[in-house]
Amino acid sequence: MSSPEIASLSWGQMKVKGCSTTYKDCKVWPGGSRTWDWRETGTNHSPGVQPADLEEIVKKGVKTVVIGRGMSEALQHPLWTI
Repeated sequence: MSSPEIASLSWGQMKVKGCSTTYKDCKVWPGGSRTWDWRETGTNHSPGVQPADLEEIVKKGVKTVVIGRGMSEALQHPLWTI
């Protein structure tokens, strides 16, 4: 099973194939997607993506993770997260 396809992407809007929701930021995994609310883990452009941001999808069995950096490539990926 593969993750849902990103159907469209523009500034502040992301649509996932097969989902009626338009996301600002999202997490996808085989069989689902949901809003990625940075406030849940204290994520900000700096220091960037937190390990807790990835825990949910790793628990769903994801083996390969693609972490975007945003439209302006401002979102950081600290070594402790990767």
